[in-house]
Amino acid sequence: MRAMFSLLGRIIDALGLFVGRVLIVLVLGIVLFLIFSGPSAPQVPSETALVLAPSGVVTEQQPAVSTFDLIVGSGLPRGSVLQDMTAALDRATEDDRIKVLVIDSRDLLSVSPAQLETLGNAIGRFRETGKPVYAFGESFNQHQYALASYADSIMLHPMGSVLINGYGGSQLFFRDLLDRLNINVHIFRVGEFKSAAEPFTRMDMSDESRTDSQALVNSLWNRYLERVAGNREIAPEALQNYADEYAPRLLSVGGDMARVAFEAGLVDNIAGADSFRRLVAATVGVENGSFRQIHFEDYLYASFVPQRVLADRVGIIVAQGTIMPGQQGPGLVGADSVVELIREAQRDNSIRSVVMRIDSPGGSALASEEIRAALEQLQQAGKPVVVSMGGTAASGGYWIAATADEIWASPATVTGSIGVIGIIPTFEDALDYLGVGVDGVGTTALSRAGDPLSGLNETMQVIFQSNVEDAYRRFLQLVADGRNMSVPDVDRVAQGRVWTGEQAMSLGLVDSLGDLDQAVNAAAQLAGLNEWQSVYLQRQLSPGEQLLVRMMDTMGATQAMVSWRQSAGMALTGGISSALGTVLPSLPQPLRMQWQALLDLVLPGNIAPERLRLVMVCETCQGLR
Repeated sequence: MRAMFSLLGRIIDALGLFVGRVLIVLVLGIVLFLIFSGPSAPQVPSETALVLAPSGVVTEQQPAVSTFDLIVGSGLPRGSVLQDMTAALDRATEDDRIKVLVIDSRDLLSVSPAQLETLGNAIGRFRETGKPVYAFGESFNQHQYALASYADSIMLHPMGSVLINGYGGSQLFFRDLLDRLNINVHIFRVGEFKSAAEPFTRMDMSDESRTDSQALVNSLWNRYLERVAGNREIAPEALQNYADEYAPRLLSVGGDMARVAFEAGLVDNIAGADSFRRLVAATVGVENGSFRQIHFEDYLYASFVPQRVLADRVGIIVAQGTIMPGQQGPGLVGADSVVELIREAQRDNSIRSVVMRIDSPGGSALASEEIRAALEQLQQAGKPVVVSMGGTAASGGYWIAATADEIWASPATVTGSIGVIGIIPTFEDALDYLGVGVDGVGTTALSRAGDPLSGLNETMQVIFQSNVEDAYRRFLQLVADGRNMSVPDVDRVAQGRVWTGEQAMSLGLVDSLGDLDQAVNAAAQLAGLNEWQSVYLQRQLSPGEQLLVRMMDTMGATQAMVSWRQSAGMALTGGISSALGTVLPSLPQPLRMQWQALLDLVLPGNIAPERLRLVMVCETCQGLR
């Protein structure tokens, strides 16, 4: 019996070894096939049109994704990166193969006024070369039309419209609802205009909040009128009247929205997509049944030329989203995540200065201070810090920027909101109404003082208010130190007020007006650099994540990955994942080491940035194909 079981064990070991090695060869073959096969890289034909077709929400940086996201395709961002679009436009400006720019804004969901101005400036540089710019739309909302207005010619579908609504909006207020639910909301704040808590304490806007908000939207709207009306060579008053008198104008032409836009001078032609294709094809020719074209993301990939590595670099760190403590995922600014990048810039001797690109409405004061303190340590190490403000850099976003060597903003940036607020709901009355009692014990006056079920006693309210006031004093002092202002002067422009970048500059809160590229140049000058290159600092993909990206890139994955998830490639990659997760732990140690060694052989060590965009197939411009 002992001999029989020994023989059986040897047979099982041999089979396990055989199966394991077969799986290794199979997986290696699949991986190599996915990496080295697939669609060829896009090419830029001569005499072609560049299609600028932003999709989703315009972002400052493509967020990193986890391995799980890469495998299942869930939670992946859908949007276009601002710097990708401006880079494509600037390359096309010098590229003789690009003869025409086509603006297709139909899939654009959201873009900030500041981002619109940056895009508009890049389109303006393209137009200065004498190359025509065309735009087509089935319908335009306000943001889409603002982008299209930079074109030489705008064509609108006969059943389309141009709707200009202006800036504004409504807000919900919950005081009476909270009263009915017997929920108490405790507000601790400093700043007369810090109105974030009003929805919980009022049923309408306060006079201070209304005044501040109206002033902000008026400033943004006037900027919009000047830029868009100037692009169309009409008076700003004409565009204002178009919005104010839209209904009677529509009635006068029997409901024909396209005609209203045409008669107001907002579009140049009314025709369908076929007519637009023929218009562009007259310049660049026909290919695949439409005008010869390349999408801006494909163009970035196809026109990428490796640059000579320079010894001196300017690091760019993006902080986009609400500011929170710890490590945070896409859409949030994690203090630990950003501080880690700042520390990396401090350790890297090739990074001579840093630009902090901020697009954030604020968040945690503690997290904001951790980021600002790390930037200050970077400055003390001899590396200048320049802040470049995106669409928004307010409250905690301005806290981060306060002590930078220079602050740059777009004229349409929303910034300021120098104030502090805390909101704590308690439920003692609600529980009492429901017949639920709350009681307990403690060893000090603070043991149960902050319990939301039993309410906030006077001691805890004093603590919270004192903490908020201390944070505000620190905020004022930081701004005063960073901006070379007195604390009273800062307080006069603080109190929670929000400003446009243009207003903030006149108040001394911003040094210069300009975009990210200008801020990068300023950072290079502060570091005394004559020859340098800029580099984005962000979390590096692990070798496994790089492998997945490479495989999906080879299969022609799109940003949304819908096609990839539905393709055979999903089954192949899922098979790899399943095999690794199920078989590998059960294999003997020598086999596990062989697996790892073989996988390491095929892991790409460095993937070009353009390949990390996960874009090989143009979907957003197919409506014009």
